[in-house]
Amino acid sequence: MSSSVPVFVDRPLPRDFGPLASAVLGAAAVLLGVGVAWLVRLDAIHGQWLQMLLMGPQPMLVNDLPYLWTLVGVLLLGAFTGLLAWAYKCGEWDRPVLGLLVFSFFADVVPALFQISLLGILLLLADRALRRRDLPFRLTPLIFPLCLVVISYSVTFLQTDKPGNTLADLVFRLSYMSVVVLLPVLLRTRRHLEIFLHFALIAGVLSATTGILQFALSTVYGTPITFTSADYNRVTTPFGIFPRCTGLMLHPNHQSNVLGALAVLLLWLATGPRRQIQWPTRWLYLSVYAYLAVAIILTWSRSGWLALGACTLLIPIVRWPKYSAFFIIPLGVVALVLYETGFAKWLYDTVKNFNASSADFRWHIDHIAIQAWLTYPVFGRGVGQMLNYNNPYSLEVHDTYLQILSEMGLFGMLALGSLALTLGYRMLDRLFRARHPTDREWIIGLTFAAGITLVQNMFAMFLWIKFLWALIALLETAVMVSLTQKGDEEPRDLVFLRPPRPQASHVP
Repeated sequence: MSSSVPVFVDRPLPRDFGPLASAVLGAAAVLLGVGVAWLVRLDAIHGQWLQMLLMGPQPMLVNDLPYLWTLVGVLLLGAFTGLLAWAYKCGEWDRPVLGLLVFSFFADVVPALFQISLLGILLLLADRALRRRDLPFRLTPLIFPLCLVVISYSVTFLQTDKPGNTLADLVFRLSYMSVVVLLPVLLRTRRHLEIFLHFALIAGVLSATTGILQFALSTVYGTPITFTSADYNRVTTPFGIFPRCTGLMLHPNHQSNVLGALAVLLLWLATGPRRQIQWPTRWLYLSVYAYLAVAIILTWSRSGWLALGACTLLIPIVRWPKYSAFFIIPLGVVALVLYETGFAKWLYDTVKNFNASSADFRWHIDHIAIQAWLTYPVFGRGVGQMLNYNNPYSLEVHDTYLQILSEMGLFGMLALGSLALTLGYRMLDRLFRARHPTDREWIIGLTFAAGITLVQNMFAMFLWIKFLWALIALLETAVMVSLTQKGDEEPRDLVFLRPPRPQASHVP
């Protein structure tokens, strides 16, 4: 005799909709098929004209390819079907929408992917809040400096002649800033952080592979093939002209930034103690680090090279401080030899002369930014208004810190500075008071990842890219996890990425 144990099943069971509903669904399927056939017919008749209209008379790779838009539609439909299958296999939408969110940080070429994934997450949370009549979460104290940042941004409305455009930009960027509040609500355990890292690893490898393929195709065709414009897709060097491979991003500096942050985080975790990481995982992280480093080299981003090199050299010093002398002394000897032989100077001059005109106009733009701040010292010239301030180059300030000072003034610097100081204080507190060693590993590793952005901020304008706010959100999430998950047991009130429920079982 046996008794069945009640089983919680996440997947909805199949059901019979009845003859009438089945007939309606069948008719809808037939109409859908007719509609698809009609679209394929239109592609056959007008596809070439639309291809020339959108891509020019001779686009790369797809020139004169018949049924191009049908193929694109099939790929999109296949991706959507795969997403549905993934959600069905998981039993819920948590992992798919989080995966899309993480992928959006590494794929600027996919329009509105970040906003779509964010909407999916908000709908999930709203559904569970209505079902449970409760949504347990701890609000991050970073909400207060974030409000100051929004107030500083809002001053732009008093200085612009296009308030509609400013409002649209503000709403768009508020979605980026909302991650700082939302991510600590979603990711509340160390298991959640690992899931996020695994998604980031897959997305980073995909973007890096795309960049390497771009280099191969550019070499074969003799012209840069990337997802960015002609202004950023090539670099002039003493050795010739090379493509700047952007992967799934729209700018080589952005590609080097996201891949560099992920690479140093993986390197830090890979060098962890034996009790915290298994050897297969260690070798995987080291291999991915090397692979991402190759993709960063192919971006020809000098700031990306500098940031990756500096953080990579610091990691062994921080990881093994007792043996740091055995690393610093040989490194110093090598540096001295390179300097005395003149090789270091030759290398510096060579790298400096990559796109020499680009570096030249950046100094002029930085000078314009300083003049703008001196003219508007308190609230700045306004976000996005530097293009209208004695700027013959019609380009943004290529220094994030000067960008803040010139566009948002001392008040904006105070707002963003209070955000950085609050986060830094909380990280230091957890670094010395966290009881679980994994919490310290995450905080230090993410600090190195943020170091990539801090270095590149001196050479690019990263203030309003979503990955910078994602890094801030991840750092705060690591702090919140350290505060809420004391031991290995997870909180019982999780509303996102809940532990898997037991499958069907029978007890005799």
